[in-house]
Amino acid sequence: MNMFDAIYCDFDGTITKEDSVNSFFELYAKNWMDSEKLWIEGKISSKENAIIQVGLLKNVSQKQLDDYIDSIEIDDYFLDFVDYVKSRNIKLTILSDGFDLFIQKILERYNLDIPYYANKLIYKNGDFSIEFPYYEENCDKKAGMCKCHKVKEDKFCYIGDGVSDLCIASKADFLFATKNLYKYCNENNIKCSHFNSFRNIIDMLDMCN
Repeated sequence: MNMFDAIYCDFDGTITKEDSVNSFFELYAKNWMDSEKLWIEGKISSKENAIIQVGLLKNVSQKQLDDYIDSIEIDDYFLDFVDYVKSRNIKLTILSDGFDLFIQKILERYNLDIPYYANKLIYKNGDFSIEFPYYEENCDKKAGMCKCHKVKEDKFCYIGDGVSDLCIASKADFLFATKNLYKYCNENNIKCSHFNSFRNIIDMLDMCN
């Protein structure tokens, strides 16, 4: 019997080796860190931050966009992890405050059928815009995509790495954390298990079952 009803997982910097959104802005959005700092400091919401940063994207060709998405790498053991949860009939869902376009293309590359929720990045004739189909007015963090609102199960596991995971991390029954999320959990006495790769998560889940 599984210890929880579902696993929810962050995308950027968790499934992907690097934060694919931040790396994209680093390449194509001059001064993107100005609003990023304000978000990290809690002075603006992640939704406001995303609107500002997407507005900075200029003169990106279709080839540059495609080449960038093709360059995104995922964790070496994520595909093994997907097979693991499938074999145990555990529901897996991706929750991201990043871009659906990146997630969709990565899942297609690996022929993965995993439900996901993310902000909608629109590219047309060299210009970008963003929509927030999963924004919730009552979201504590005013995130573009409210992760907590998408969790329906009584007991769930969460896997994440950063600032966009802070709210849902405190609500998870089982939490796997890395990078800034792990640091935050340690500083705020939130129980979690540290991981460096999805191989670690598989091994830890095996020990618990």
